[in-house]
Amino acid sequence: MPRKKAKKKSDKVTLAQKLTELNDIELEKTIAEDARPCYPSDQPSKPKQIEAVMNLVRLKNTFVMAGTGFGKSRIPEMYVHLFAKTNKPVVLVLNPLDALGDNQVQEKIAQGFTAINLKKMNFNETIAGQILKAQYNFIYLSPEILLNNQMFTDVYHNPKFQDHLVLTVVDESHMIYSWGLVANKKAKKSSAHKRHQDRSIFRPSYGDIGRALMATQNTPILMLSATCRPLAITEILKSLRIPEENMHFVRAELTRPEIRILRFPMECSLKSTRDLRLMFGAEEDLANAKLPPTLIYSGTRNATLQVMKVVNQARGIENGHEDADSTLIRRYHACTGDMDKEDTIGGYEQGEFPMISCTMALGLGQNWKRVRRVVHMGRGDPSSICQMMGRCGRDGKPGLAILFMEPKRRFGLNTIEAISKGDKQTDDVRMDSLALTPVCLRIAFSIDNLYGYIPMDRDDANYLREEIRELDKGFAVCKCSNCAPEEAKMLRNNMRIIDNDNIESSLDHPELLIDPNSDQLIKQKQTRQAKKKTCDTYGKARSFLPEELFGCLEANTIADNLDQINNEHDLVKFIGDMVDGELQMLYNCVINFREGTEFKNYNREREKYSDNIDNEIQRIKGIPEANRLAKQQSSSQQKEPKRIETEERKRKREAEKTAKDEHLAKEKEANARRWLEASAFIESRKEFYGTGSHRAGGSGPT
Repeated sequence: MPRKKAKKKSDKVTLAQKLTELNDIELEKTIAEDARPCYPSDQPSKPKQIEAVMNLVRLKNTFVMAGTGFGKSRIPEMYVHLFAKTNKPVVLVLNPLDALGDNQVQEKIAQGFTAINLKKMNFNETIAGQILKAQYNFIYLSPEILLNNQMFTDVYHNPKFQDHLVLTVVDESHMIYSWGLVANKKAKKSSAHKRHQDRSIFRPSYGDIGRALMATQNTPILMLSATCRPLAITEILKSLRIPEENMHFVRAELTRPEIRILRFPMECSLKSTRDLRLMFGAEEDLANAKLPPTLIYSGTRNATLQVMKVVNQARGIENGHEDADSTLIRRYHACTGDMDKEDTIGGYEQGEFPMISCTMALGLGQNWKRVRRVVHMGRGDPSSICQMMGRCGRDGKPGLAILFMEPKRRFGLNTIEAISKGDKQTDDVRMDSLALTPVCLRIAFSIDNLYGYIPMDRDDANYLREEIRELDKGFAVCKCSNCAPEEAKMLRNNMRIIDNDNIESSLDHPELLIDPNSDQLIKQKQTRQAKKKTCDTYGKARSFLPEELFGCLEANTIADNLDQINNEHDLVKFIGDMVDGELQMLYNCVINFREGTEFKNYNREREKYSDNIDNEIQRIKGIPEANRLAKQQSSSQQKEPKRIETEERKRKREAEKTAKDEHLAKEKEANARRWLEASAFIESRKEFYGTGSHRAGGSGPT
């Protein structure tokens, strides 16, 4: 009997069996002990981080939702550290920004891992060969390379790569929803989406990575996000084609109590960004190096340059926005050159300048511990603003988030009553609600992350529930601009003197801030002169306007009945009575017009047109009769050949029938004759055998 062919042993990199067979309690302790020597003693692994790693060990897809600065990027590190280094485990990380990949690569290398950030410019056949040999533990790339780069597609589906792939990470997973809106064209109707320019147009491929993620086997998916409301989660799982029961959620703390949120109504236009002037004093009063590290977010790329102009003007630096090596502020957006991006990020991290004017293209997921202050200009999507605010206070010290918002938005909901009538979970209503809500801003952002709307009333059930939860957690009392409006006003008035040394004390005790130049701050005088008043020049307006006496309606009526006007009384019949002398003037205008060349030419053209119409009518009337005669003649000509052909066929059928009848008659006569002959022969044989002649040896009758 032939032996069965042995199945080929799988080369898939897996965890040690003794680790996977541990129960949950033992596995939790093992993960914590394994990660302990990898990080500082004052930064131990958090329970939610360990819970996420346990899910990955069990090969469960995991969605981690935790606030900015929680340490979500540590989870894949802890998971990979459980594998033997000789097995060369590989983690594929999808990120929305190239700059984010560069930042993460540096962190992974510092932790002793090998990592690479794949870009269009550095991904070649040599790198592809190194990836197939599993020389990199962490591979960072954008969705475009994953989906649209044929070289990486070949690498991704190669069995050698799949054998070493142990985890797929989707960083900033909420972008699957945000940028996926671009792909399905829903973003066209969302004003909130358009408020963040660099979010609105690039990375639409983030909404179409589901088909690629499904090409793996026994490789869990780890999704990380700090702002993901229920509607976004549903759409994300739908896009990835993952049933909700196959996704395990790890929900950590989303609130950042160390960040103080100040919302100020804008006094100048959003385009001018002149509200920033009062935030910065002259350079001689406070050196650039002493300014708190700040990120100023704008909705458009053009606005980033305007911000630089205003900040330099406030600091008294002439044409400072044109200085590429400015020690005050530089800018960053999606269209900034790669080398400029590297210079800006590197210079900011090294403290060469304290501020960056940027769009949403900067800072998403960046683990910068030196950012102390974040400023956002204009209304915007609450989830995006929450991400931007999360850039500050990552070193454990207090952070400051300042939101400048327009009191009114064109075509927006600008009153609490209008907002109460709208769908509170739509993006535009959420954006307008954040600009007007009177409730605690810290709780408002939490409610938006948890339930997908901004509360407008302190009696809201979810608001009360979250307020009680924060008290139970022992959070510090909120000092946002809604909870402590007087302190917020003090901070705004004295923002010019806040520096690296006093920012913490300023946030804790703003009443101690004293700006000696605060009394001298006045609004810049308008250079435009008001238009001269003309009421006295032209006198008082009358109770009627000229068009009320004679307007388009009267003019059209006269034009329609121009031929029927023979005197002034006819005008009264058509347009009614007028002021004295007006009927005579209008009648004279009619007479002059009818005697002019234009009206005569018009009459000639009209007569000519009428004659042409009559001729055409006569011609059209003659067409049916001519068609009938032609049809009759054509029909008679066509019928004659058919008649002759029919008679010929009839004659042939009759001839064939006659010949057939004659043939049948002859055949019948022949059959009768043969029958008679046969009958006679039979009778002769009967007589022969009946007389016994055959016994006498005689021959029978012939």
